Order: sequence, then C-alpha cells, then structure tokens
Amino acid sequence: MNYKVLYRKYRPDNFESLVDQSYIVRILQNSIVNNKLSHAYIFSGPRGTGKTSTARILAKAINCLDNVNGEPCGKCVNCVNFNDSPDIIEIDAASNNGVDEIRELINNVKLMPSSSKYKVYIIDEVHMLSQSAFNALLLTLEEPPKHVIFILATTNIENVPITILSRCQKFEFSKISNKSMLEQLIKICDIEKINYTTEGLEEIVMLADGGLRDALSMLDQLSKEEKEITLELVAKEVGSISLKSVNELVEYVDKNDINNVINVLNKFKESNISYKIFIKKLIDVLSKNAIEILEGNGEFRLTYKEIKNIIFELNDCILKINISVNPYLLIEMILLSYVNVVEKKDNSKVITENIIEPVKKENKNVEVINNNIEKEEIKQVIEEVDEKISLKQEVVSESLTDIRINNCFCSATKEYLSTLGNKWKKFIGDNNLISLRGLIADTMPVVASKEYLVITNSIDHNVDELNKNLKEIEKEFNESAEVLVKLVIIKENRWKTEKEKYINNLKSGYKYTMLDEEVVKMNVEVEKSDNILENIANDLFDISKIEIN
Repeated sequence: MNYKVLYRKYRPDNFESLVDQSYIVRILQNSIVNNKLSHAYIFSGPRGTGKTSTARILAKAINCLDNVNGEPCGKCVNCVNFNDSPDIIEIDAASNNGVDEIRELINNVKLMPSSSKYKVYIIDEVHMLSQSAFNALLLTLEEPPKHVIFILATTNIENVPITILSRCQKFEFSKISNKSMLEQLIKICDIEKINYTTEGLEEIVMLADGGLRDALSMLDQLSKEEKEITLELVAKEVGSISLKSVNELVEYVDKNDINNVINVLNKFKESNISYKIFIKKLIDVLSKNAIEILEGNGEFRLTYKEIKNIIFELNDCILKINISVNPYLLIEMILLSYVNVVEKKDNSKVITENIIEPVKKENKNVEVINNNIEKEEIKQVIEEVDEKISLKQEVVSESLTDIRINNCFCSATKEYLSTLGNKWKKFIGDNNLISLRGLIADTMPVVASKEYLVITNSIDHNVDELNKNLKEIEKEFNESAEVLVKLVIIKENRWKTEKEKYINNLKSGYKYTMLDEEVVKMNVEVEKSDNILENIANDLFDISKIEIN
C-alpha cells in the first residue's frame, strides 16, 4: 500500500516545518547549539499541535552528525536511518502503562546507544501511566545515564504527578492559529491538486479547533469525494453549520421572530451537529454584532449588554451543561429569553417591542340597587377601604428589597458573611437550577446576618431575571445549605449606594430597627386589585344586587 494519509505525509521532519511553535523551537535549537541539553523534557498541550513531531525532531537533531544552528541536516547516516534506529525508543503509555513495562525500560536504560550519541526515550500520552509506573520511573528520570534523554508528551499535564514535572523542563504547546492553519491547508491543496474554496477550508479550520492533524484528516477525507471542497460539502460530510444559517438565527432573535427561531433550532437539533460547534459559531456572530453596535453601525433591537449576556450564558452551556439534558433545549431557552413575548387574555402569544403603555383607569362608582341595604352599612365599607388605602400610602415607598436590606443591616457581621458566603459559592457549583446557572455564577455575597443574605450582580438583566425566580432560588439555597435565610439580589450600583448610606448612618449614630415584611405583602395584595371598592362590595353583597358603572 503506497498511499499515505495527509497528516503522516506532511508530518514535520525539521524545526523549520513546525507550525506556530516558534518560541519552543528557538529554545530547543539554542540548547542544541550551546550543548545545554536537559536530561528530561515534557511537552504538553492540545492534540495535533506538534508535540510528538517536535520530540522526534529534537531526537534527530541531537544525534545529527552535522546539524546547522540546531537543525538536523537530514543527510548524515544518523538522520537517514533515524526511523529505523534502535536508539530512538517510542513508547505509547496508553497501551504500555504498567509498572512491568517501565521496569524493563529502566533495565535497558543502562545499555549504551548502538550508533547514536544519545539514546532517546519518547513516551507519548505519559499521563496514562499508572501510579506505580510513575513511582518506578522517578529515580531514573531524575538521574539517568549521561547518554539517555527522556522526552515525555501529554495532552493532560494536570494528570502527571508533580514529582515527575519537577524533574523535567516543561514546554506548553499552543493551538495552531486559524491563519497559519489555513495557509498550511492551501499549500497542501496546491501540492496535492485538490480543488477548494477558501470558505470550505476556513470551515475545516474552524472545526479543527487549533489541531492541525484534525484539519488534515478532514481534508484527506473530503478529498476522496473528488469534488471541490466547499462550505456546503464540509457541512454535509463532516457535520457543520453554515455561517449564513447562524446569522439568520441571530437576526430572528433580534426581530422577535419566535417561530423562525424555534424552526432553525429544530433544524440544527435534527441534523445531530455538535452543540459545541454550534455555540462557537453563534458566539462568533454575536461578538461581531456587539462590535457593530459599539461602532454605531447597523440597527439592532438587542443592546450591547444583552448580546454580552447571551454570549456568557451560551459559554456557560459548554462549561456546565448537564449531558443528560438535550443541549439544544438549553440553547433554545437562552435565546428565547431574549425574544419579547407577552400573553394575551385568550392565552395566545404575541410579539411585542417591550413597550408598556401606562394603563388609564377610570373612576368607578358603586351604585347599590337593593333598597334593603342600609346606607350606614355602605358607609362602613367605604371607611374600611379608606383605612387600607391610607395604610398603603404610608409604606408604599418601602419595597420588600428595601426592608430586607434594612433588616440585614440590623445584625450583619463578617462572620455571617463568611459562613453564608462560602455556602453560596458551593451552591453556585452544585445547584440544580440549570437554566439559571449562568446568572448565578456572576453573583457575589456582600453582607449577611443570621436571617438575610444580600447578593450583587453587575449585569442589570441578570438581576431582573434572578429576582423573577427569587423564591425558587431561595428555596434551593436553603435546602442545599441547610439554613433558613431570605435572599436579596440587587445591582452592583445599588449596593454601592446602600453601602455608602449605611456608613453615613453609622457615623451619624442612626440605629437600624427591624421592619415587618408582612406589611409590604399586604399592600402588594391591595395594589393588585383593579378596583378595591368593587372587591369589597363583592365580598359583602350578592353580585346580582349591585351594578358597577
């Protein structure tokens, strides 16, 4: 079989051909030139960024008989025979991760190289080694024979014990930039005579997410079609979403077109496209729109702050999503929360521009028809109403939030803030309110007492959404933290004002006293009534005996 897949055919064989790792290349070449080689290296970073290739190039360069500025010549006997050299030992830790394999390696380390300057051990995916294997490797890795160099490679450096890391020189490989990857794909397509469109290759670059090997594998697969590599071909064969469709979706959200928002999302959901790819493209389009708004270009209903909130909430989907729930359902809920919808009396939905006209209420008089009802009884009803209205006027300026902040200040301490603050932070990570996680994540406890906890959020829209769900959040928090506290969620600017007021009150000697929340609740009930006289009259009299004008 003569055919070789593209990622193997175009695998770098010298430092010059490595893509986007110039900093690492420069240090390694200087080490070779100045003969200051380390006994052990560890290369970490995302897949497909050149870690194993760099390890092989380094092994070739240090054994080259005629390297120039740290670059292997490719002509000497060691370079020519490099792939078949018994002195270059490559080990896949994923399949050779036991202590027995490492002990065998340690025994062979003592043997001198057969024809090269150095015996080089390249251990790929080193994080897959067992704990006992790591322990066996420790001493040899710290003080190997002078003729041995270890090069470890991993995509999960956090799983490598610190005792191993401290014995190696560490190099962190970065993702390949989109620009560099596109240039590489165009170059290979020209050499291989593969027909392409720039949009098609850009889509491959986006899907590869910084991994050149992944990009070459997709290019190799699509080139078998013997068709021009277009955006449509990539979307069909690899599973992607056209930028046009994503732009349309954002436009539908901006225009409050709820039906088309749902239709487009259903189309994406049915196509089984990775939600991560979809969110990535959606965030990219929204980011461009946000910049246009800041620059004053284009006409958008959504504000810059709202678009920023959508982006953060979508990103939260990727980071904290519950995989047992269809991700597209969560994405749908996020987007629809920014489409303004109101309910009609007949329960049908209508799109609105979120402009609420003030309601003009006409004065209504109660005319009693039944002559048997005494005038004194009616007078008593009117007086009861007057009392409630008077009470309402006395406390209407005190909202529930105002009262809770006041009551929290009555007995607030740093100890309460520390205790409840830690419980709130734990609640953020553990709570079951999936749809609100992105909103809760940005909150910060600022003051607390035994019965109250005040929390701030710098994003106004988030505060409004959280307060709509305050009872649910309060219930979940109390159950999770095993406490019984009332929450207050306010905007950051509001907290600055309250804090300044609190400091001034302390200086002036003002003493906070507890206020009754029930008074506010009662007045809320009174406020909800469209016509107080009508409600009370209905309670006292048979509705068939009165007439409302």
